[in-house]
Amino acid sequence: MTSPQQRFRQLMGRFVTGITVIAVQSDDEHISAMTANAVTAVSLDPLLLLCCIRNESGMLPGLLARGVFSVNILSAGQDCISSHYGGKRMAVSPAVWNRNENGVPLLQGANASFVCRVDSSHRAGDHTVIFGAVEAMTAVERPEKALVYAAGRYQDIPLAAS
Repeated sequence: MTSPQQRFRQLMGRFVTGITVIAVQSDDEHISAMTANAVTAVSLDPLLLLCCIRNESGMLPGLLARGVFSVNILSAGQDCISSHYGGKRMAVSPAVWNRNENGVPLLQGANASFVCRVDSSHRAGDHTVIFGAVEAMTAVERPEKALVYAAGRYQDIPLAAS
């Protein structure tokens, strides 16, 4: 018999989501990162987004302590990066990281990246909702196809020219 949690996860898999990698520089100069699809815009004034991180995540305490992080929207062909930071670790990370002037890691090849300062956080069930005040944004000149996830698999979809 399927548990309510399994059924919920199964049915939420029907919701098509974009894929991001959230990253923070740890105290030892290494990059801590995780794949997340629970990311959304919250406000245009001020610029705010939110992301949800499991309470057991080893990255959560460092992100809250450091107070700045990036949200990187993956493009087509970056599914191996999503898998790596989503728990299917490879021997060597497939990601190439750049750092901004404050040391915040930005994923090379992402369709867009947001540098955020933790505005507030709220524990909700087995996750913590992080509200990030957007301090900087970068993007590729012409958007690549977007990497999306639905029904347990990755797909690429074209983005309309802006």
